Amino acid sequence: MSNSNPRREICGFSPKAIVIFAGILAAALKLYCAATTFGSCDVTIHARFGQIIDAMGIDYMYRLDRHFNHPPATGQFFALLYHLSAYFTPPAPHSVPRSFPFLLRLPSIMADFFALLILLRIRIKTGLPPMWALVLFALSPVAFMVSGFHGNVDPIMVCVLLIATYFCVEEHVVLSAMFLALACGIKIIPLFLTPVFFFFWVHRGRKPGLQFGATFALSCLAVWSTALLGSASYFLKNVLGYSSYAGGWGITYWCVFFLDAFHFDVTSQSLNRLSPVLLVLKITVVLTVTGLAWVRRNQSGTQFLRTIALAWTCFAIFTPGFIPYYLCWLAPFVLLYSAQWYVVLTAASSIYLFAYYNMMSHGMPWNASDPAVPPAWNNWGTLPWFAVIAIAASALFFSLRCRVAVSDRLAS
Repeated sequence: MSNSNPRREICGFSPKAIVIFAGILAAALKLYCAATTFGSCDVTIHARFGQIIDAMGIDYMYRLDRHFNHPPATGQFFALLYHLSAYFTPPAPHSVPRSFPFLLRLPSIMADFFALLILLRIRIKTGLPPMWALVLFALSPVAFMVSGFHGNVDPIMVCVLLIATYFCVEEHVVLSAMFLALACGIKIIPLFLTPVFFFFWVHRGRKPGLQFGATFALSCLAVWSTALLGSASYFLKNVLGYSSYAGGWGITYWCVFFLDAFHFDVTSQSLNRLSPVLLVLKITVVLTVTGLAWVRRNQSGTQFLRTIALAWTCFAIFTPGFIPYYLCWLAPFVLLYSAQWYVVLTAASSIYLFAYYNMMSHGMPWNASDPAVPPAWNNWGTLPWFAVIAIAASALFFSLRCRVAVSDRLAS
């Protein structure tokens, strides 16, 4: 438990009230940004997806465009938003309805606030994280830029995944499995965390393990059913086979960096030579996370939160493809792992994301991102990448030191 007293008042206000006020203030700032800017190029892309799905259906979308890499529930969500925005603000031909950018970002802003409330609930249960860190989480520049400006569903997925982890702390196996499946129904990426959840429940007995496996499998089939029944091959290829964009982050960034230093061709077409590296990195992520899940399967609910954070850290280190706003995926889980490391990661991520959006928007003030801007921001991505390496290295060092201490104690 934390040493701080959660009931101690600061200037006449309880710490909980200060955290909630910070969350409300952050939400207001994000709402202002969402109402006065267009957002990233994803806004235009998702409006097009929504228009096509609203008119022709999700199966048609999967067959039409391989770049549609979202689960069916997210596609239907885009269609609903487009339908509503076109009704409220009818668009001109070949343009985005005026209200669509705001409506797209509104659920993410709400998800950020709800995630803050979940973290407060986890603090009541576990004593973590400290209140000052929750205030920082509420006012995070990363959340402001991703939820308030960018325009995507990632914060919603993070919030649902956080609920799934919370139900592990509460020992509710069915609800944990259902919310994990729901998170995979919003973005496919939480699927790589399945071994962490599975081994956590298997260690608690055969029955919880079977309950988790059956509930998760059936729930995934339910949320993916539209795609699996109508366009299974396209869903498997476009969604489950999605690799993001290689060459701008982590190991693939350094591959491109050294290839360019030695005057090799590093155009997007020539990067096909990295395909074997991408496959190895994908396998590395799966094996590393599975091994981590097995080694830490006997941890308590509180330690399970840290296991999720370490799994995200492994992903961020070895992932073959990465887009800057993916950093919001790690944020609440690194906060639950270590408030100090969260500060480091937030600072590094904020610098990277500011460079990304500022370059894409041709400087301040931001309004709309330009997809034609070359990715000069990739160099800034080394800051958060080295930060997650430092988190992993410190965790490994601490684990080895504990093992040595235990061995010395047993030997004496």
